[in-house]
Amino acid sequence: MYTPLNWTTTQRHVAFASFTSWMLDAFDFFILVFVLSDLAEWFHASVSDVSIAIMLTLAVRPLGALLFGRMA
Repeated sequence: MYTPLNWTTTQRHVAFASFTSWMLDAFDFFILVFVLSDLAEWFHASVSDVSIAIMLTLAVRPLGALLFGRMA
């Protein structure tokens, strides 16, 4: 059966701040979808080339985090 959570005010604020931060971080990446054709035109490249460049950037981020996190 469903039992409601009895969160304190601080816990509610932390949950709200966490969700808002995650949402804005995701928006940072999704905004590229809306300006993809403009980016392709600006860099004189095809939309697929720009898409692949963005995909590779996002795919290799964890490797950079591991490498440079280890160095830090």
